[in-house]
Amino acid sequence: NYGYVYNLDKFVWLKNVKKAIKYLNDKNFKVIVISNQSGVARKIFTEKDVNKLHKWMNSELKKINAKIDKFYFCPFHPKYGSKYYKKDSYLRKPNPGMLLKAIKKYNIQKRKSFMIGDSGSDQICAKRAGIKFFFKKK
Repeated sequence: NYGYVYNLDKFVWLKNVKKAIKYLNDKNFKVIVISNQSGVARKIFTEKDVNKLHKWMNSELKKINAKIDKFYFCPFHPKYGSKYYKKDSYLRKPNPGMLLKAIKKYNIQKRKSFMIGDSGSDQICAKRAGIKFFFKKK
């Protein structure tokens, strides 16, 4: 964790993550990333920067014939940001809004799904959405 990761220079793939994504792709799982990006609200970076990072991630995964099917991110924060970004959003983890959007969009079966995360807010989010959670130590 390097703080706000929004540019390619600070992004580091965790060991075996690309292989795990490829494995899940091959097993016909949807791979969906959900993340809070309050750096947008705090004016540290823009939504365009986040989208650029996501596009780059998939270009790296494409090299091994893998992909992330969808990225969801929440740019909002309840205490920081401009009028547009300063709000208590149901999308912001630990709220399950982003997971529930993915479940609806892709007709995901909760009992056959899981979330991997590295924080208590990730775990709460999964519980609130009604899916299994696995803790990934940092």
